[in-house]
Amino acid sequence: MRHTMIANLSGWMSRLGLVMAAASLLLVSAVQAADIKDLTEKLPRAYIGEFLWDGDKTVQNVVITFDQVRARNEQTAEAFGCGAYQVGRHVTKIKVRMFVRQPDLQVEIFEMSPEGNGSFETGGSHRGNLSDDLQNIDAQWTTTASGQRGQLHLHAAASAACEPAASL
Repeated sequence: MRHTMIANLSGWMSRLGLVMAAASLLLVSAVQAADIKDLTEKLPRAYIGEFLWDGDKTVQNVVITFDQVRARNEQTAEAFGCGAYQVGRHVTKIKVRMFVRQPDLQVEIFEMSPEGNGSFETGGSHRGNLSDDLQNIDAQWTTTASGQRGQLHLHAAASAACEPAASL
């Protein structure tokens, strides 16, 4: 009889362990969903800063705004918007698409459809990090064809428009 009680208790404990494991997976999934929701709601909609090609001292003023931010899945947010790069009086407007991965806040930013500069490089992406407080983006651009690199440093702004940084 004692053996039967131990066997029944063991079976019950096994089932309890499975139920707890399943519940914890659901809880983890819910927590991740809440995190991605928080990210999409709290991500600043405007960033300003600068870009410099490695080995070049020419500062390019940068403005990026996001008009749409959404959860792509439980681990990735996606933001769409526009931006502008300004060097002296020369301005190039672009379309921007950014991915932010939870929970490490790694970013990848793609730039498309440049207007204003025929030599503007869009064949590559910025890869880097969004700060824990979502206020700063530090990323490295790598050109796909040549491997040429540059550094992007942005900080959140209360508001901005897809215009040159000097006009804000």
